[in-house]
Amino acid sequence: MIDNKDLELKLKICINFLFKEIISLDPVIRKQWIYTYKGIIKYVESHKSELSHEQIIGASIYVDLIKRVEEFIEEEDFEGQNFNRFNSRDSSDTKYEDIYKKRLEQMKKDFPLPENLKNNKI
Repeated sequence: MIDNKDLELKLKICINFLFKEIISLDPVIRKQWIYTYKGIIKYVESHKSELSHEQIIGASIYVDLIKRVEEFIEEEDFEGQNFNRFNSRDSSDTKYEDIYKKRLEQMKKDFPLPENLKNNKI
């Protein structure tokens, strides 16, 4: 028998994990992720009679997750601020370290620090 409190805790941990992963994505990819899952939610809402209870519950989890992500994004000082915020990198793999450095430079060009924040440390 599975304890409901354990399940609730596991679900909360998973949602927090997903939240951190999503907010640290490249802003373009993050926006695409939100768009894709909003589309899935819209599909579920318009096809509830054809879907299983589990699919409907799964979509409701994404509703809550997207709301939380969008609220967090609204509080960011600038787009790209949280790119790779919670991710660690394996610096022993030179190929990926080089790609990571190139991506950071690209991020700085694509999503520059706003003028009013350049002198402040974030």
